[in-house]
Amino acid sequence: MSTGRSRVAKLAALGRLGMAEASAYRASLMIWILATTLPLISLVLWRVLAEDGAIGAYDQRGFDSYFIAAFMVRQLSSSWVVWELDRHVRTGELSPMLMRPVSPLAHYAMTNLAALPLRTALALPVAVAVLAATGGMRLAGDPLLYALAAIAIVCAWVLNFLTQVLVGCLAFWLTKAAVLYDLWLGAYIVLAGYLVPTSLFPGALERVARVLPFHAALGFPVELLIGQLDASEAAAGLGLQLAWIAATGLAAAWLWRRGLRVYGAFGA
Repeated sequence: MSTGRSRVAKLAALGRLGMAEASAYRASLMIWILATTLPLISLVLWRVLAEDGAIGAYDQRGFDSYFIAAFMVRQLSSSWVVWELDRHVRTGELSPMLMRPVSPLAHYAMTNLAALPLRTALALPVAVAVLAATGGMRLAGDPLLYALAAIAIVCAWVLNFLTQVLVGCLAFWLTKAAVLYDLWLGAYIVLAGYLVPTSLFPGALERVARVLPFHAALGFPVELLIGQLDASEAAAGLGLQLAWIAATGLAAAWLWRRGLRVYGAFGA
């Protein structure tokens, strides 16, 4: 078997493993999904505030569209590698993974991706129920924007994954690196457009928030999906996503290599 085909077979095996794990822990996945319904709670609050008229660019239907899209984008772009990597380094479980014919990072990526279909299937009824209660949502009318939104969601997943790898690699030096991710998550909730659309931020804060990775990981693909952006704004947003992916990926790769040297020096 050629090297390329062998690599594909190994990744496919990891994908099947991830799907099996997701199926085995589907109750835990459902609990996690229900724990990420903050956008739907925000939808109710902003709907009430918009009863007397639009707020910024959003009327009630606009808020419905935004927060339902935010809920689904969150499901499609989430990862949990930071907690796995942190635990594996601390407990020594990383050692046998390093002996396998594929990188542990490939293992984390494939098992996280493999859970997406089941996670989407579990989250979709929640979104449909909210759609039925609110009367529907608006989506982008231009087919090109749908394609760009799909790319943006993929980039959001990659950015979230690499960010978690970067933080998780700190476990090579720190006792509980995953705690630091809570700080990032707090900033994400505030600045990504998770609870408040970024366009409703005060002027200076909006400009700053839009160039940070938090908005690139959520607010940008959501705005693109519901037709808030034109093609030029979409291209600029995708460029910013790719820039953050490159910067985060380089930093994560450097920490991973340095961390493995430290890990090996202690004989783990």
